[in-house]
Amino acid sequence: MRSTRLRCVLSVAAAGALPLAARAQGPTAPKVTGYVQTRFEAIADSALFKVRRARLGVQGSLTPWATYKLQAELRSGGTGATAATVAATDLYVALTHGPWIATIGQSKTPLSVEFIRSSTVLELPERSMVVDSLAPNRDVGVKIEWNSTGPLTLNGGVFNGDGINRAANRDKDFLYLARAVVRPIAGLHLGAAAAGKPDTVTWDIEGTLERGRVAARAEYLWRHRSAADVTTRGWYALAAYQLQPKRLQLVGRVQQFDPDDALGGDRITGYTGGAQYFFAGDDLKLQLEYTVFAEQGPAVGNNRLIAQMQVRW
Repeated sequence: MRSTRLRCVLSVAAAGALPLAARAQGPTAPKVTGYVQTRFEAIADSALFKVRRARLGVQGSLTPWATYKLQAELRSGGTGATAATVAATDLYVALTHGPWIATIGQSKTPLSVEFIRSSTVLELPERSMVVDSLAPNRDVGVKIEWNSTGPLTLNGGVFNGDGINRAANRDKDFLYLARAVVRPIAGLHLGAAAAGKPDTVTWDIEGTLERGRVAARAEYLWRHRSAADVTTRGWYALAAYQLQPKRLQLVGRVQQFDPDDALGGDRITGYTGGAQYFFAGDDLKLQLEYTVFAEQGPAVGNNRLIAQMQVRW
């Protein structure tokens, strides 16, 4: 039965988990956290000001081995005719034992390093096309992480597979994920991950480098849907350089996305130049991004300019 399968799944840990020392704290008073990202966005001949994200949460520890996080997002719906709503993002309890962490509830699925990282620490205002399209969203389930002080990190889990804020398992099939990351030298992480349901398998290969003023990240993702016999794939490569340490960072990215590699004329390539100016680290910063898109088929006027201010507490 599925309950037995759930207990038998091997789960292991994502890069970026809490440091071991931080997990050993005793009970703490709830801490209010949150962030707001407001932006000006121009696409082709249209432009607007909008709130990209507005999130508020509370987190803390119940015992030396149990922590929790509750976070909600204010959503405008994207149009003036749509009423604002409040939706949950993170709703979970994390249980720690040595290098192991079991997370129960709604949380990020551990497939893509760019998705796992908070949007507050990303170098550009928007994630890459392939990660937005193929990385599973937050989901309800269980994941177990193993994050020792050595060069290997493992992670995996079982989720309903219906996505964020959906408590039911409508198709009665679980989403299974597994991820492994190695650190061959200081600052370099190489990893691979997979996510599977009966009809769909998604794969991810990733690499990140952070040495001195230089940061680089690249991923290649592809998904195969058996019933439709469709493979969707894409990749991105990003590089950043701190022109002024802790103040100004220059960023460049090349990305490509192919919705169906059996068809011709639907591949999209994007070239992005951007920068970050830090007033107070990631707690207060201004991000700029300009992306030129090149379509394999007929050209579309979709080049994009984004200027985004972030406040985090």
